[in-house]
Amino acid sequence: MGDLGLIGNVISNHPVIFLTLYTVLMTHITITCMSLSFHRFHTHKGVILNKYLDTFMQVWLWLVTTMSKVDWVSVHIYHHAHSDTEKDPHSPVTKGLMHVLFLGVFDYTKAKSCAEVERIKKTIKTNKLERFMYNNPFVGPAIMTVLLMVVFGPWWGAALSGINFMISPVFAVGGVNALAHWFGYKNHDYDDNSRNLGFIVPLNFLVCGEMDHNNHHAHQRSCSFRHRWYEFDIGYAYLV
Repeated sequence: MGDLGLIGNVISNHPVIFLTLYTVLMTHITITCMSLSFHRFHTHKGVILNKYLDTFMQVWLWLVTTMSKVDWVSVHIYHHAHSDTEKDPHSPVTKGLMHVLFLGVFDYTKAKSCAEVERIKKTIKTNKLERFMYNNPFVGPAIMTVLLMVVFGPWWGAALSGINFMISPVFAVGGVNALAHWFGYKNHDYDDNSRNLGFIVPLNFLVCGEMDHNNHHAHQRSCSFRHRWYEFDIGYAYLV
């Protein structure tokens, strides 16, 4: 198999093109799974997903990001309960834009163990697989890293795993929670600083329509983040 794994020569021959396409594809698939499964289905009950599709999405998120339904949903409920207040782990209003962009992942990790979030966790029903992923967060990425190393070789596999680990901190915590609570426009006079940034089309596509954030905060159980004719939610398009 050698240093390039099964098909590592594909990257070696076209590294910039491959890494760009890999980052875009992995980001969109991962944030789409996060948006449809963790966010719209399990947190806000705005849609009901087929159980096999939902299981695939949860396993994918575990493999790529270490995240489990229990942690993500409980922290997100906590975020909505304290949006843009001192308790909000994601707010650029109280923590500053640069802090949430670059250090927000540490605030997310800290929030997972706070007393209020722990109480929320106890209300979330789980099956055996979900409990396994919650109790073994790093087993998923370890499996994914081994697979990538087999396919692309040890060096490229490690590099691709590094890209995987950056997807959620950069595009979910940073891209959505930092930027969309900092600037943009409002359709709804909601009592936090959530904004709509769907006009940044490439970023909004990558994060599955999540950038129209003011729409979501004002109508949390809506399965669509599109509230004006000129807005577009690719996540809702996938659902219908």
